[in-house]
Amino acid sequence: MPSGAKLVVEAIRREGVKAIFGIPGLSNMPIYDELIEYLREEEIKHILMKHEQGAAHAADGYARVSGSPGVCTATSGPGALNLVTGLATAYWDNSPVVAITGQVPRASMGRKSFQEADVVGVMQHIAKYVVEIREATEIPLWIKNAFYIALTGKPGPVVVDIPRDLLSTNVDSVEWPEKPVVKGYKVFKSVINPNDVMRAVKILLEAEKPIILVGAGVFWSNASDEVLKLSELLVCPIVSTLLGKAAIPHDYPLYLGVMGYYGRAEANMAFLESDVVLVVGARLSDRTLPSFNDLVSSDKKLIVVNIDPTDVMKLPVKVDVKIYGDAKEVLKMLIDAVLGLGRKVGRVEWVSRVKELKNYYSRYYYRDDGYGLKPWKVLKTIRDVLPRDAIVTTGVGQHQMIAMNFWEVLEPRTFLTSGGIGTMGFGLPAAIGAKVARPDKVVVDIDGDGSFLMTMNNLATTIDYNIPVIVVIFDNRSLGLVRQVQQLFFKGRIVGVDFGSSPDYVKLAESFGALGFDVSDYNDLRKAFKVALSEGVTSVIRVPIMRDEYALPTLPPGGSLKEVIVCVQGKNC
Repeated sequence: MPSGAKLVVEAIRREGVKAIFGIPGLSNMPIYDELIEYLREEEIKHILMKHEQGAAHAADGYARVSGSPGVCTATSGPGALNLVTGLATAYWDNSPVVAITGQVPRASMGRKSFQEADVVGVMQHIAKYVVEIREATEIPLWIKNAFYIALTGKPGPVVVDIPRDLLSTNVDSVEWPEKPVVKGYKVFKSVINPNDVMRAVKILLEAEKPIILVGAGVFWSNASDEVLKLSELLVCPIVSTLLGKAAIPHDYPLYLGVMGYYGRAEANMAFLESDVVLVVGARLSDRTLPSFNDLVSSDKKLIVVNIDPTDVMKLPVKVDVKIYGDAKEVLKMLIDAVLGLGRKVGRVEWVSRVKELKNYYSRYYYRDDGYGLKPWKVLKTIRDVLPRDAIVTTGVGQHQMIAMNFWEVLEPRTFLTSGGIGTMGFGLPAAIGAKVARPDKVVVDIDGDGSFLMTMNNLATTIDYNIPVIVVIFDNRSLGLVRQVQQLFFKGRIVGVDFGSSPDYVKLAESFGALGFDVSDYNDLRKAFKVALSEGVTSVIRVPIMRDEYALPTLPPGGSLKEVIVCVQGKNC
């Protein structure tokens, strides 16, 4: 008779799981005991992370690159609670993660028992779904349900909490479900009215200055080809959200970059000047559109494509055409409708204006006064030595905003970052997950010193499991983005953000068994990358950045896109 733990492991194997990121403890130990045979047969890999937050981020990175749910596990109490930040990150960014947590025995629950925590209570608002198993016989069904919920509709993390006594209970009769059964769970379905599609197409064809805003929904529905095709047919420029950046090759001539709070000025200006906006798979968060007055005060028409009707219902502005459905499916219908009408558009003046905006603002971006390494030039140097399909992750902070604007994504699903909740420490463990998902790809974590230090203990994991990633640390000995905001908007009152001389990143890397490099110029950087790429071992490359380098463009807190700041007096104005 199989135990509950055996059912867990066999159930995830049946779901096609190839890797689990986690840390064992008393309450999930039975799962690990049953996992041994699967590890020996090399059916499933286990990667021991150095903190449960890292396990959740690694599962998230795995999911974003593979398109399949990433799996993590933790014990009860502090183990499960340490997953919280990583799961919230996945939830905000709609990443399909399945977390399996051990729980104290049922008889001990509710008594403040050793390592007890109310996992359902804690996680119900930061996960797509949370379930606590009540009987061992339910395990096969709820594991299947978890993977189904994580992937369907708008993806997201699912938590399955299992009391330890159920993991040790033997089950007389096992029923392996053929399909999921979740009472009350309804998948967002594509309900596409052909009349709405035709209305949207006519509005787009009649527009003088249309623009497409691409969000994460294009990424998750693998609709990059479709959005590019529609853009070509309509001669329509594209802007994106931070997460939508990963869906559009940046060498596409009509792509202007990320718009929003730290977005490129030309993307913001093109959005403001447009007369029609087609929003695909984006919820218009406060980072993309900090002030809805930019829409309210304009006469532009708004067409929104979203799988989740509630995202559209929450918008405090008029939406002229609402289409609820999968981005790929809707885009195909829009393309067919445009082709069916047979109308061609030129939009020479609009394309010329967009190019004018790009050229105008470029003069503020690409400056080098010879004083220290310039972040944009560091990224260009790295881009030039990496293959087109290299995968890049980032931490969160100033370096992330710089990468958002100046890292060139050339293939879809090759740029991973924490967009919705902004989690420092995301970069390295997400890179581990990405490398496990795609061991054939070069994976680089572009990180800041503050963000890297939050999860840098996972360097040990990359060495122990031979998961070679390259970590680039923008080292300005500061929490750079916080410092920048203090400097620009808090009258230069700098407090609580500057680091001392510790650590030495080369010695830190070497202490873990990784290669360490300290570069002083762009040629050093090229050489370091060539060595890192040839050696096939985790490498840490420290890039010194001056503290007074800013992540620009930016906006004042709560400001309009019209108030974009592209230079700071005395620096690059």
